[in-house]
Amino acid sequence: MRRAAVRAAVHRFIRRLLENRDFNDHTSLVQLGLEKADIEDLIFHLEDEFGLTAFTAEEDRMLKTAKTANDLSRFLIEIGRH
Repeated sequence: MRRAAVRAAVHRFIRRLLENRDFNDHTSLVQLGLEKADIEDLIFHLEDEFGLTAFTAEEDRMLKTAKTANDLSRFLIEIGRH
């Protein structure tokens, strides 16, 4: 899985939620206006996009630790290696 493809997908899905507003990889998802349910949906959509399946514990950990788009990209790359 290429980092650039993962980053592009993360940005595409977040932009949809933000109605195409620009954002920085390091901007807090909460500051962007995303709630826990939005982030959870985002994770599920991204897993589907890349054909990944994370264990519930991994998804729970991600929900607790995902603060930025960059965090989401790292998570996807990590579970893609398993």
